[in-house]
Amino acid sequence: MLEPYEGKLSRTVLRGEGGSNAPALPDQILENKQRFISQIMTSKTPVRSADDVDEATLSYAEIKAIATGNPLIKEKMDIDVKLERLKLAKSEFLKAHEQLEHKVHYTYPRKIQDAKKILDDINRDIDTVQSNTVLDDNGQEKFSIIFNGKTFSDKKEATAFLANLIKHNSSSLYPLRGLSGEYKGLHISTAFQRDFLHEELILDGCYSSRKNSTSLPGDNINRIIEMANSRSKTAVDKQAEIDFLHDKINAGIVELDAPFPQQDEFDKLSLRSAELSRLLNDDANSSENDKANLELEKDHRFSVILHGKPDSLCEKYFFSFAKKHIDDVNNNWSDSLDKFAINILLNEGFPKDSISNTILKFSPSVSSKEDVYNLIEACSRRAASR
Repeated sequence: MLEPYEGKLSRTVLRGEGGSNAPALPDQILENKQRFISQIMTSKTPVRSADDVDEATLSYAEIKAIATGNPLIKEKMDIDVKLERLKLAKSEFLKAHEQLEHKVHYTYPRKIQDAKKILDDINRDIDTVQSNTVLDDNGQEKFSIIFNGKTFSDKKEATAFLANLIKHNSSSLYPLRGLSGEYKGLHISTAFQRDFLHEELILDGCYSSRKNSTSLPGDNINRIIEMANSRSKTAVDKQAEIDFLHDKINAGIVELDAPFPQQDEFDKLSLRSAELSRLLNDDANSSENDKANLELEKDHRFSVILHGKPDSLCEKYFFSFAKKHIDDVNNNWSDSLDKFAINILLNEGFPKDSISNTILKFSPSVSSKEDVYNLIEACSRRAASR
């Protein structure tokens, strides 16, 4: 039962017999079960599952089936639980299907479009680098770089120029401040990244490359050369990215054509659930009809007892007993009255067959033949044991 409890915190507690909090109370079992059910049966898509903590706890389907004696109810409710799980799984499947469809028809094509534009820019830079690469008579590349408007054909001279610039900026975090230039047709510049407190060397064409600068002048020149020459490798990587995205689109199209993997089971369970609903509705209607017919039969027997004429002496005794008790209980009747009537008829010496026929024909309890025989035998044994 529920009762208020006054302590440090006012609250209502569940008490068992003797005032103790009994953990095995049926109410507590149902409460525990409902707590776990609530984790799953929500309006949102669940992100976890929960198991019943008590193996002895009966499901509501089992309780109802036991109470009614109809196994179809348990089957129906078990199927409905499975259907709910399949509906959740199908909902997740359709959600993932929708997300994949968006990727296949929008996200991946946009990424491919952007990657192709970058690849085109890189290829134009590669053409620029190649057209601005000068070779000597032996086929060896000639060094040439422009710093702040001055062309350097000797790498050592270019290194010395950067060394002076770095020395001039030695008091700052910006060693190449004021540097601009050109290498193989690509523009050289610098920028200071305040968020990361470091300077970057930038090589711009149609595509932009960036590397951290250093206080070593020779390393800076090597980094500029590397950024120019790495355009070819970047182009290969970008083409691989485009091919990979095409593969993902093709794989996505195949996956989108695949149906929900448990669709057959879902369809079968849905059909069985509908069939069980029909059978249970038919049973319910049949039960209601049987109940109505039983009431009509009882009313008919009351009327025969009160207004009819008995055909035998056994029936006459039964009518006499029944009239008195029908009046006493306002037209209600029970098996206990059948027992009283049978005892009276046995005491009067009537045969068991006559008694059985009379009870089956006129008793308002409308008992079955087997029940009446059992009552007569039980009354006979009691009479014999006295």
